[in-house]
Amino acid sequence: MSAPTLPVVPTLAPARVLWAKVDTGFWVAHRGGEYDGCVDAVAGGFVSRDAHGIPIGRYDSLDAAKASLRSTMHPANVSRRRRAERVSVVAATAVGGTALAFALTAGALAPYL
Repeated sequence: MSAPTLPVVPTLAPARVLWAKVDTGFWVAHRGGEYDGCVDAVAGGFVSRDAHGIPIGRYDSLDAAKASLRSTMHPANVSRRRRAERVSVVAATAVGGTALAFALTAGALAPYL
């Protein structure tokens, strides 16, 4: 008696990145029909940004900047994104705490007005 055969499930290849030059010195990447990042020409090089607008890095060549979008899961990029998210959470917490303090102060002083 032979073992039952399982159906073969084809693996999906990652969607190809398509580039469009939308302005002088500005390229936008699309992957699978969705925005994937951009590259901007700056003095002396190119700056790439991921799909969230977070800078990935500065590069000497356009090809290197475009290639950097493929490595957005690189540990340096992941830690940079986490730092940016952490700063946002800390800022939101500080602003919320300040607003709460003002509200409590106004509530405490309202009977005296």
